[in-house]
Amino acid sequence: MPYLPPKKAREQKQRQVNASTTALAPEVLAKRTRRHLDELEQSNYAEAIGEDAGETSSKSRHAKGKARTPITDQRKVNLLGSSPATKRKKSTMAVRTALLYPTNFNALLEKSKIEAMPGPTYLTATAPPSPYPPRLICSICSYWGRYKCMKCAMPYCDRNCAGVHDETRCEKRVL
Repeated sequence: MPYLPPKKAREQKQRQVNASTTALAPEVLAKRTRRHLDELEQSNYAEAIGEDAGETSSKSRHAKGKARTPITDQRKVNLLGSSPATKRKKSTMAVRTALLYPTNFNALLEKSKIEAMPGPTYLTATAPPSPYPPRLICSICSYWGRYKCMKCAMPYCDRNCAGVHDETRCEKRVL
């Protein structure tokens, strides 16, 4: 058996830990969240399905709107007779307007001027406080939390969730 040199151990480079782990100001976080929500509102646009979106031409390789049309619109079924099933339904102007110019919920609330209406409205209606104590929900698995942590008073449901809570989520608040 020939002599083999000993194998070298692989050198593991240690990861550099970022020394600057400062928390951001709440104003900066609120501004980022607001900007992100505004971007989501602007990107919430649904393409209108045209009458010939499902039809493909012989020149085009892929039908752009074909995946968005319902299966019933993609099929061309020729029925005989003059029953209502043989006539193709035309979309009304209201449907076209709703598809082409979508409005979000906040815009609809502003347009309705619900703030000026008397009485309880969507914005002002409130329920009375419950006569029962709040239900405890497990902070780990969202089941009924029957027990509370002695250190931070967060609810948990069983020993498994208590172990996870103690290892990762216990904030050690003083009651």
